[in-house]
Amino acid sequence: MHTAITSQAPTSADACLSIVHSLMCHRQGGESESFAKRAIESLVKKLKEKRDELDSLITAITTNGAHPTKCVTIQRTLDGRLQVAGRKGFPHVIYARIWRWPDLHKNELKHAKFCQYAFDLKADSVCVNPYHYERVVSPGI
Repeated sequence: MHTAITSQAPTSADACLSIVHSLMCHRQGGESESFAKRAIESLVKKLKEKRDELDSLITAITTNGAHPTKCVTIQRTLDGRLQVAGRKGFPHVIYARIWRWPDLHKNELKHAKFCQYAFDLKADSVCVNPYHYERVVSPGI
């Protein structure tokens, strides 16, 4: 007899590894698995001290944005970009690609009105909750 694996989402109290594993299950496949894993590990480690935000991220990702969640913030860098696995990119774009739109271009994101730390608001912290952004596709030329 084998025990069934529950698909219950982890909480911020769980080990980083199990949180990363759960969040990896929801990726959209636009980035390589190793890049996505490094990016998610980096984010989970940064949020480990901000448990309410980590819980918001877990809820947002595991419910596909079905429940309203708070901003999930990381410190803004000097040039606004994040380096993961030797690649630099805008943090809100990296995580939106991983969990929502694999083919997203950086100029296609618009923040939701309720997002207080959206990238373009230029605050000291940047919201990387992919469900706080909407995709706007520019008309073809």
